[in-house]
Amino acid sequence: MQVQRIQSNKFEAKQRFVSQELKNDMKYLIDKMNEETTYNNNGNCFKTTIFKEICDRKEKASFQDGRMYLGFKFDKKDLKGDILFTMGKTELVIDNQSGEIKDYYKPFFTSWSSIMKKMSKYVNFFKENFDNENLVKHRKLSVPGFTKKGWENFEKMKAGING
Repeated sequence: MQVQRIQSNKFEAKQRFVSQELKNDMKYLIDKMNEETTYNNNGNCFKTTIFKEICDRKEKASFQDGRMYLGFKFDKKDLKGDILFTMGKTELVIDNQSGEIKDYYKPFFTSWSSIMKKMSKYVNFFKENFDNENLVKHRKLSVPGFTKKGWENFEKMKAGING
């Protein structure tokens, strides 16, 4: 008996993207978050407050900026990175430049069309109510540290104390 070759199958996930309108709205949210990021420097040390996440009051949905930087604010061209968008049990990692959904976790019986509708609803909610802290929680991360000059001064003091 002769065995015939079968066609090779590739089991790769389908590449998914958010709509152009949704991508523009997410960029708007990232820009707003970037505007509220602060950086203070007194020459020896710095303190930066990074705007990391917004979520609704009931915490059913959250929008997190995946970028991390400790310097002055980036220009709009440098806003490349990932967004973590969570809606209930559904989690999406989205490239903020291309709109590609890079990684996800979703319940098995949840359709992509319902996810996109929900995501659009929440992004519009965050966009319209961004400044209303009764509806939208803001989460920020504060990071203090030494500047290069401050670290050198610290090392000199440490060397003077130790002998």
